[in-house]
Amino acid sequence: MSEGVMSPAVLSFLTSNNAIFTVHEHGPVVTFREAQLSLPFDPDAMVKSLAFRLPGDRYAIAAMRAAERADYKKIADALGVKRADLQMATDAELVQALAMVPGGVAPLPINNAQVVIDLGVTAMEAIYCGTGRNDSTLEIRSAELLRVNRGALRDLVKR
Repeated sequence: MSEGVMSPAVLSFLTSNNAIFTVHEHGPVVTFREAQLSLPFDPDAMVKSLAFRLPGDRYAIAAMRAAERADYKKIADALGVKRADLQMATDAELVQALAMVPGGVAPLPINNAQVVIDLGVTAMEAIYCGTGRNDSTLEIRSAELLRVNRGALRDLVKR
């Protein structure tokens, strides 16, 4: 696997934690709808990751099944902040603070980002998620993702 197919920070994190994974290269995609239409992966196995800026120049990533709707109040509670303090990271912040791009956010604690993962992800076998880039997809077993990222498990979606 060449380093060029994923963010070097993501690759470094995965390899330093002896993660077992596969990377799939493809054309750029940013939204779940684009991924559904252009990628060969089962949409029910796709995980989206939302990046947030928190007070004190901290960052957080919330991961959930791609088809689910995020509940921002639940995410704020899981991260220990007020809903008003939960701000989406800008494109520039993604690049500068997390070494990722829009459409490629990985559910990993890159650069000490706090990670929370929706409980629904634990029911999935293999998942497809961001690599830090939007022109490749990380395939990893959900149990392996949970093992390496040490993120908190919470209910994060609208029911």
